[in-house]
Order: sequence, then structure tokens, then C-alpha cells
Amino acid sequence: MHIFITQFFHKFDLRTTMLYICENHFQRISKRSMFTGLKAVNHFGRPDMTSFLKFVQKKHSYVSKIGVFSCGPRPLTKSIMSACEEVNQGRKLPYFIHHFENFECIFLSFQMV
Repeated sequence: MHIFITQFFHKFDLRTTMLYICENHFQRISKRSMFTGLKAVNHFGRPDMTSFLKFVQKKHSYVSKIGVFSCGPRPLTKSIMSACEEVNQGRKLPYFIHHFENFECIFLSFQMV
């Protein structure tokens, strides 16, 4: 599993750089993420999904299908779907199947009576 942390200020912002250094150090020592507690690899910034999927395809060529799960706004899931379709056109295995859920900001209001 790979997790992409995309909500940072700027690529070379001091806070982002320090979080990146701390996360890498913590993962080397504890084999877990400082942010999630999972053994998954964390990446900082937005991924080039086509390149990433090609990397995964090469690394796991022994399987026939890989599920790609995403949730977020429509432009995000659309770009991931496009990357899956682009990589799948090469007809190499594994084949990527995209599962997604779109959401926008939802505001709830409650009134006590």
C-alpha cells in the first residue's frame, strides 16, 4: 500500500521538509508511519499516477489484476481513472481496476428542539 500526503504548503516549505525528514527517520526505525501508524509507504506531494502505476505494474508482474482505490473530488478520481486506462492500453499484466467514491464538501446543520 502507498499513501500520498498531498495537503502540504509548498514543496520546499520548511515545515514540509521537516515533516518529510521526521517521517523517513521514523519509518526506518519503527517500520511504521509516524502519521498513520501503518507499515505503508508514505509519499509527499501529488503523484504522477501513470508513472506510479507503471512502476507497480513492473514490480508486481506476477499478478493479473490490481485494485486501485481512491476517494475525493471528481477531478482527482478522473485523473486516476485516466492513468489506469492509459496503463491498461499497453495490455501488459497486471491490469488495473479503479474503484472510487466522489465527495464534495458537505455541510450539516442541526437544530435542537
